[in-house]
Amino acid sequence: MRGLPFTATKKEIYDFFIDYKPIEDSICLTYRSDGRATGEGYIVFSSPDGAKDAMALHRNTMGSRYIELFISNKEEHARAQAREPRGEERATGG
Repeated sequence: MRGLPFTATKKEIYDFFIDYKPIEDSICLTYRSDGRATGEGYIVFSSPDGAKDAMALHRNTMGSRYIELFISNKEEHARAQAREPRGEERATGG
């Protein structure tokens, strides 16, 4: 995902995708080296069809921002998870 509000929480992202059966614990947000949110994130769905169907939300809005969606792979998600600060629920600025 790209274009997330900088203050978006994992719960808000989960709720955005709720109709497509996302896996809540899979949500990963990315941060700059100074700790600020990049507005990008990753999410896994319970099935490949769920991920494909969730693309219907491409360019829908969350808050005042529109979200761009891209299909990614497990390696990209794992790299983002490895960089994510532990215990972080949301960004601290933007």
